[in-house]
Amino acid sequence: MEQVTGYETISFNAVSVPPPKPLPSSREMWWEDVLNHSSQPAHPRVSEKMARQALLEHVKNHWCYGEGAAKNMAITKLKYSSAFHYELQTFTEKRETSWKFIPYSGGDVDGAENGPAPLPWDIDLRPSCLFKNEEKFITVPHTSSVKPCHRCKTTGHVVCTECYGKGWVRCQMCNGYGYRTHSEQRDRCINCSLSHNGPGRQDCFECDSKGKLTCSACDSYGQIQCSIQLTVTWKVNTSEHIAEDMALPEQLVRFVSGQVAFEEEGPQVVPLQGFPDEAINMASAQLVQDHLMKYQDQRILAQRQQVRVVPVTSVRYEWKGCDGEFWLCGYENKVYAPDYPQTCCCCCSLS
Repeated sequence: MEQVTGYETISFNAVSVPPPKPLPSSREMWWEDVLNHSSQPAHPRVSEKMARQALLEHVKNHWCYGEGAAKNMAITKLKYSSAFHYELQTFTEKRETSWKFIPYSGGDVDGAENGPAPLPWDIDLRPSCLFKNEEKFITVPHTSSVKPCHRCKTTGHVVCTECYGKGWVRCQMCNGYGYRTHSEQRDRCINCSLSHNGPGRQDCFECDSKGKLTCSACDSYGQIQCSIQLTVTWKVNTSEHIAEDMALPEQLVRFVSGQVAFEEEGPQVVPLQGFPDEAINMASAQLVQDHLMKYQDQRILAQRQQVRVVPVTSVRYEWKGCDGEFWLCGYENKVYAPDYPQTCCCCCSLS
């Protein structure tokens, strides 16, 4: 293939092209920042009656749980706390280039005679919207040329790989003998008796007994049109951190309802500072730095971060002389009771 200025290192395998370093002025915001610095929401107060009712609903969803413990346990203490769910999303644009070819059946070709090819990041392509995974493929202008087909050497066809060009294959029923033996009799093999290629041979169905197949590379035209393909991928990259001190399953905190206490969106966010939970501040600093390092070969178009506060109620109880604890998570009071005292087998602890 001829070398194209700015594309000297590409091949038929896609190669990522790092974006040019931005100019100082190019960091200006090109859309409105969305900021919401809410105060930490108040914790909903769960009563003893509400806690017991939530546990009873949880028990009903597990056929091997008994209701007696939920109905008769003495609730001794309710403790209110919160779990924090921090999420960072980075919307990136990745550009990759590679050679591609298609069958050439005639017509105009946009080649180097029409001008120099634009560099990958000089081609104006934009996502349909922010924070949505998307992919586009375009042919780089002025990079097309017509070449003889490399697969069929311009003949338009290739040798059939089933019959190796013979047009027939050995009959599997008679093993190529043309007849079958039954006791002391020999009968003509009915499987290959109608073959155009004689007894013991079956017509090749792959090539219709022609011994050759249409070349898939050039579609029988004998020529291909080569050009450089630009693949642009927009992707939402998400990282998160959950901070809580009750050893709750992260999956539980992730999917129950909560309230957004902080959210920010812009071309590039800065790590959180001054959030009431220091673990969230530290996680934000780490994840923001990780994203900047991880996506250096891509262009960061936008970032957004959010902190959700999930209410958690710890419920201490006593039943038949034993102390226990379960938790209510989210505004829907999702129950987490890994040590429910009245079970007859091992079941999941999430309702």
